[in-house]
Amino acid sequence: MPHYSVVDIETTGGQNSENKITEIAIINFDGKNIIEEFSTLINPERSIPYSITQLTGISNEMVKDAPKFYEVAKKIVEMTEGKIFVAHNVFFDFNFIKHEFSDLGFSFLREKICTVRLGRKILPGHKSYSLGKICADLDIPISQRHRALGDARATVELFKKILQVSGSNINEYLIKESKKISLPPLLSRETYENLPSIPGVYYFYNKEGDIIYIGKAKDIKKRASSHFRVDIKRKKDIELKNSIAHIEVKSTGNELCALLIECHEIKKYRPRFNIGLNRVRFPYSLILKKDKNGQYYLHPTKSQLEKSYLKFNNLKAAKKTKNRIYKALLGVEEDSIHFMGLKNNLINTIGLPKFNHMLLKLFTKETPHLKDDRIKLKGRDKDEECMLYIKDHSPEKIIYIKNNDKELFELQSDPDMIQILKRYLKA
Repeated sequence: MPHYSVVDIETTGGQNSENKITEIAIINFDGKNIIEEFSTLINPERSIPYSITQLTGISNEMVKDAPKFYEVAKKIVEMTEGKIFVAHNVFFDFNFIKHEFSDLGFSFLREKICTVRLGRKILPGHKSYSLGKICADLDIPISQRHRALGDARATVELFKKILQVSGSNINEYLIKESKKISLPPLLSRETYENLPSIPGVYYFYNKEGDIIYIGKAKDIKKRASSHFRVDIKRKKDIELKNSIAHIEVKSTGNELCALLIECHEIKKYRPRFNIGLNRVRFPYSLILKKDKNGQYYLHPTKSQLEKSYLKFNNLKAAKKTKNRIYKALLGVEEDSIHFMGLKNNLINTIGLPKFNHMLLKLFTKETPHLKDDRIKLKGRDKDEECMLYIKDHSPEKIIYIKNNDKELFELQSDPDMIQILKRYLKA
């Protein structure tokens, strides 16, 4: 029979990479009876925002003399070891604790159950599955809402009701959850569990230590997990999965830097499984041409003309932009039966030079011109800033700045990177 550790925490904010734990409660539970309870305030070693104090009631004064996380880490390990980690919105609580252990240089790995997800499955029909509302629906009292022990005790009672309804189905749920991904045979579970849920670039290595695939993601762990699905069928995807022996990550702090660094690194290392490596990412262009009468018109083409800066990864996207420009100018798309009549009427009314000028203006508005500049982006933590430098119409370098320390990442000028940046600036 499984044993559970029902956990709740309070924190200084919502992001585990930027915030700290201020309180933790752990209730060990055998499915019927509570075996042990533990709760304590934790000194987060930083100021608690006023809005958080208003929500939880936990103030800077209250945690001033409380133990720091490392002082209760051993107790957390002892209480949760060999048990299933249960929480309401489990990934929030688990990832905060995991991050705290990571800062201490340790791994924290536990099997998990989310009472939000399980509640939706086992107790369907409720308007909301937030802890306060689902407990109100089920007549479960909560003393000290938004305090760790009060919320943990309420979660225990909610979990009891779920277990009563589900019976042995809880084991089926655990088996199903464990089968959502199947780790590569050469990859350790610890390596996988320690992947961070942050923006960045990830590198897959084979057993010989060669980089075989590079990817980018807003959430590295979530994206990496997609490579390990049990239902992948393509021969190339299965071959990649079976070749992965190690994973390394590069935190970027923001999605744009992840996109640019991924593009740079793929062309630098040329990994075997980055199939699009030798292919131009944006092979199609939308160009502005003149006919024999001197009239501008838009022409989608598979062309790599240097002067064409409206580039696309497929012809459909190029045509979509063409139609958007024409609709802004004439009110209809090119394939409309009214297109030619409206265009000719406009030219007759305002003259060809004015028509050409208006079409050129709409065309150039689609993609911004890259001037020598620098763009301030989100850093890898709250104390760091990230600067992207643009030179000669191309991304040149990324610099991370924290206190007096600087970390430089130089980028090699590349048409694909230029398009990535232009699309970002346009969004």
